Amino acid sequence: MNSSWSRNENEVLATLQDVVAIESINPDLPGGQQGESEMANYTENFFKDLDIPCQRQKVLPDRSNVIATLAGQQTDRILLFECHMDTASTEIMTIPPFEPHISNGLLYGRGACDTKAGGVAMMMAIKALKQAGITPPSTIQYAGVVDEEYLFRGALALAKNTKATAVVVSEPTDLAVVRSHKGLARFRIIVKGTAAHSSKPHLGVNAITKMAGLILAIEDEIIPTYEAESHPLVGRPTLNIGVISGGAQVNFVPDQCVIEVDRRTIPGETPEETLQPFRQLIKRLKDQDPELEVELEKPFLLDSAMETDTEVEIVQVSRQACQTVLRQPTVTGVPYGTDASKFTALGIPAIVLGPGSIDQAHAAVEWVDCDQVIQAVEIYKQIMLNF
Repeated sequence: MNSSWSRNENEVLATLQDVVAIESINPDLPGGQQGESEMANYTENFFKDLDIPCQRQKVLPDRSNVIATLAGQQTDRILLFECHMDTASTEIMTIPPFEPHISNGLLYGRGACDTKAGGVAMMMAIKALKQAGITPPSTIQYAGVVDEEYLFRGALALAKNTKATAVVVSEPTDLAVVRSHKGLARFRIIVKGTAAHSSKPHLGVNAITKMAGLILAIEDEIIPTYEAESHPLVGRPTLNIGVISGGAQVNFVPDQCVIEVDRRTIPGETPEETLQPFRQLIKRLKDQDPELEVELEKPFLLDSAMETDTEVEIVQVSRQACQTVLRQPTVTGVPYGTDASKFTALGIPAIVLGPGSIDQAHAAVEWVDCDQVIQAVEIYKQIMLNF
């Protein structure tokens, strides 16, 4: 035990402290080393100690999803509870990331909110049923998955092979039932110029200034079109140019400039369709400027928006569970994306429901409300007992 924090007497919170103390930064992110391996071992041992069958699904070298199964009265009807085991980087954190102390009802540390709190609550709900000798109506599965913070490869592998009837995904929703969220398309645009010495810039073509014109055109012509589109739960599509790079040194005319674009989609849009306005704009600008050389690259990340109808059983059961525990259930949508879309894209109904606020995810000071974690255990139990 680290001397800077003490283990809480509450079993749920103590278990959450145990897993927050485990470094599981995604190995593709800064500071990531061991990946999810220790979290996978902890999860597997947790269920083995309860005599609950557990297996691993290999996703990448030394990176596997962990899947536990609690048999229900109906073995062919599976309710899957899914949570990712990896966390964001700790580079911006201003508190010790793996010293999970509790202060004023808040538990601090990397992954406390995103999403180890939800994962622990799911695990503890299954443990409660097992120890009480309760056989739920449907078979319950818990899956701890890898790589949510980078390319979703754990969830994609799980969705491709699951036989789940419905899915509950743990992400911080402040215990609201989320039945809809945005998708995304991330892609690069490359402008190529001609290098020259800065003392004779007329001999070159400045890729940065050409890119500046393209960015202004995107802001003036593409972004305003999103005002006409809106979804009642997730709002309008959005676009962010989050990365720009170009030039070698100040006395060179730069021969290349690259931007990375994050386009958030709404239900009803396909990520691929969102690229067409960019193709049309680039064609028009090239027709106007013979010196302009632009390449719109194939997206390096695509993810569909998610929507599950309000009358679907998992939405109704989850809403009733929140009503039972919280007395004030909320069914809503969110502007960010989750693993849930990987399942709904294959026709499997899914909702997102978990303790904590998305505002604390990836934050310099990450925390989760302890009361919400304990309430989440009860909500998940109610869902398991009534689905």
